[in-house]
Amino acid sequence: MTKATAQQLVAAALETLREDGFTGATSRAIARRAGVNQALVFYHFGSVDNLLLAALDRTSEERLAAYRDALENVSSLGDLATVARRLYEDDLASGHMTVVSQMIAGSLARPELAPQVVARMDPWLQFAEEAFQRVGGDLLPAKELAYGAITFYLGVNLLSHLDPDQERSRAVFARIDELSRLAEALLTGGLRLGGSTETL
Repeated sequence: MTKATAQQLVAAALETLREDGFTGATSRAIARRAGVNQALVFYHFGSVDNLLLAALDRTSEERLAAYRDALENVSSLGDLATVARRLYEDDLASGHMTVVSQMIAGSLARPELAPQVVARMDPWLQFAEEAFQRVGGDLLPAKELAYGAITFYLGVNLLSHLDPDQERSRAVFARIDELSRLAEALLTGGLRLGGSTETL
């Protein structure tokens, strides 16, 4: 029952972040949504911040597992861009990026929360670096591309809230798809991105 209550609170925190944002994610609001006593937030998590971080952990772990499954057999830069575009749509539909965006916004107002939110980006950076290494080997600057991809991804998802039909975001992803296939052609010709050329 204790573990079930904790998981119930995490689920309620996720829903509250999606529906009411960081400022609305109070212990009272989360407990009300979970149908439990407000004191249980502090009993299980010690603080509202810890509960919200647990909620961020859950959605991040679920989405990262989905990304790993989706990219498991991707072996080209073009296919990587295509799958990433589909996963972006899934992230928007699931509300995952709303939760991430709200936690980032909250950490700007609460500096003590920022290091913990940033630390939760590390698994994503490592995953992105592995993906770039898999499709490009040593021809791609995987670490820099990973950081750039995560930075872009966070930015485009934050801006998507200001562009409700996501028309411009989809246009950007379409252009990325085109450029990735051009880059793939250059790579197969022996061009090293971020370094010197070899054989063309």
